[in-house]
Amino acid sequence: MVLQPMKNLNIILSLLLLALVLDSSRGDVKDKNAPGVAPPQSSNSVLVPNTKSVKQGFSMRMWMDNRSVFGRQGYPGGNNALPSGGLGLEYPLGQPIEHIFGGGIWVGGLLDTSTGPTPQPPVRAVTTGYEGWSGPFYEFFPGSTPADTFWRASKNNPVEPPGWSAYWGNALPFKPISDNDLYCTYADYFETVSQHVPLRLRVIQSCYAWDDPYADAIIIIEYKIINEGVKQIDSAYIAWFFEADVGPLSAPNYFQRNFTGYYPSSRTAYIHNPADRGSTPVGGTLLQTPIPLDSLRYSFRWYPGPQTPTPDAVRYNVISSGIIQPDEYPALSDTRFLFAFGPFTIHPRPVQIGDPPQDTLKIAMAIVSGFSQTRDPRLIMQRNAARALDIYLNQGIQLPPTPPSPPLRAKVGFRRVELDWKWRAGDDVLYGRPDPETNWDSTNQLANRDPMRRSNPPPGYDSTRGGRNFESYKLWRSETPPSSSSGVPDESYTLLRQTDMIELIDTLRFGYDTGLEYSFVDSNLVRGKVYTYAVTSESIPNLAEVRQPDGTSTFEEVEPLESAKRTNAVTIDLPFAVSEEVGKVAVVPNPYRTDRSYTLENGGYEGLTNNWDETKRVIKFINLPAKCTIRVFSLSGDLIRTVNHDGSSGDFPDGDENMTLVSDSNRALASGIYVFTVESAFGTQTGKFVIIR
Repeated sequence: MVLQPMKNLNIILSLLLLALVLDSSRGDVKDKNAPGVAPPQSSNSVLVPNTKSVKQGFSMRMWMDNRSVFGRQGYPGGNNALPSGGLGLEYPLGQPIEHIFGGGIWVGGLLDTSTGPTPQPPVRAVTTGYEGWSGPFYEFFPGSTPADTFWRASKNNPVEPPGWSAYWGNALPFKPISDNDLYCTYADYFETVSQHVPLRLRVIQSCYAWDDPYADAIIIIEYKIINEGVKQIDSAYIAWFFEADVGPLSAPNYFQRNFTGYYPSSRTAYIHNPADRGSTPVGGTLLQTPIPLDSLRYSFRWYPGPQTPTPDAVRYNVISSGIIQPDEYPALSDTRFLFAFGPFTIHPRPVQIGDPPQDTLKIAMAIVSGFSQTRDPRLIMQRNAARALDIYLNQGIQLPPTPPSPPLRAKVGFRRVELDWKWRAGDDVLYGRPDPETNWDSTNQLANRDPMRRSNPPPGYDSTRGGRNFESYKLWRSETPPSSSSGVPDESYTLLRQTDMIELIDTLRFGYDTGLEYSFVDSNLVRGKVYTYAVTSESIPNLAEVRQPDGTSTFEEVEPLESAKRTNAVTIDLPFAVSEEVGKVAVVPNPYRTDRSYTLENGGYEGLTNNWDETKRVIKFINLPAKCTIRVFSLSGDLIRTVNHDGSSGDFPDGDENMTLVSDSNRALASGIYVFTVESAFGTQTGKFVIIR
């Protein structure tokens, strides 16, 4: 997708006039993927020298830069520089589903711009973090020093980065929170933007993500907004602008089949694509402001690009309107939305005695998505919005304590894999995580009701609060080969076995009471296939207090927590047994036909169809000696390929070898009959295979 062109001043003026009429028709949506469409130009469309871009997240990954921008426009150089197949926000990981073209924070308010002693009527000013149609497209920028970049921290690494205190001072003490913290600061007065009245704002942005399935589709962003001017900003409103563009890259014009909706109960605005299979929604959830959320005035407005509100006075009118627009569905379009809330007063630094202290307006929001093969993914997105609120408000910006995954050890045998996940002394050092069965959740009310779970708390834990929350192990298997970028998709795993604790209190029984087991033998497997195993730890459920309007409370059960499969995932390419006899080696498939598919889905060895290309064509030599040399010749006797096979390492000797259909000089093998030899300590075998193109 590329931004729509603005060919001359007349077009710009016509768009400005069109946007002034807020209830006008949407107009035609341009083909964003059309060849030859150039990006728009503005006075600040070029990246300033210190604009930095990073990718945030784990199972859900999103580009963002230090101008408040996230999505494809947060990639270095913007959408036009993004590699083919690149995504602004990727979820689920490994699926080519786009979610965000561009987004960012807007801050608007009433500002007295007079410089003399006589106040003037305030102007309606808006600083736009990102807006992708009429421009200016960016009005926040980082500073001019090399330190004006992204600062990274992690709760897994307590070491303060060099220069942190010198750069941040008291504004941001070093205190890692999530598995990946990203911090940056930007302002609307570092760069001059044509026709823009800066509010003289500086923003400290903190962004948090966790490598945990509980928060696999949650990224939390905190904005600390500081008034660096000399005049207070009255009736200030904060807005999130989303131009999402949800859908699979393989579907032409997927971004034109989107709709926008709003869930008032969770204060979540979102965009979804109901037409293209596999699409997952993306939304923004408000988590916290200095004013209670139920006391704020909310505005929600969606529109296609030609109806972008402009200039600033119109933008302010939209974000302060208090109008909640009905959901767009069943209509579909190249939609975008503004989700705004306020009002706030943002005081500047005191200039004389008696002035109010300077404000730091702290706003917290979350980007959320949801995936399900059996349910409407918007339901999962709403669940994740509720989790984000719990993480931020109730847990102190941390995840509920999920029992960590146990270590997983695998031993390969003949058509079998022996698995063991028993905790052993020293595993805490070897694997960098504690025994899952000792995991303690101070917030868990059900654990607190069981005396057995409250006994022997870990050092530093109060035995009167919570208790050990571990309940069961789950053994999973996937037959999907892992990709180099995203590993094995979570949804490809099948549950093989679950073992859980035997509860002694009848009123607090969970699971099946099978008793814990620590080993499993998976047999009758297919040689030459790839299997991935994982063992997860699951907690008992918790209870959440729900306060009713009359002041009473009820308690609802919260789903158990489960550790991540990828933490201890073990991938095994189950080998063919070695042979110690001459004449046992074979080639599969033989003949190899290029008009047929040998991908995993079709019983072959060339990986998944959606990741296949010509470089993946392979034949497999099976029943090889543990050590041997394979040579491939043309019928005329020319040596084409030499492969040295060594399958003697490991617990189970490896008797197969994949060979790509290229020569040693990296040229594709043509149709024809080829001769191979296998030389080993047991002798030499000669055979043939055929390629049909």
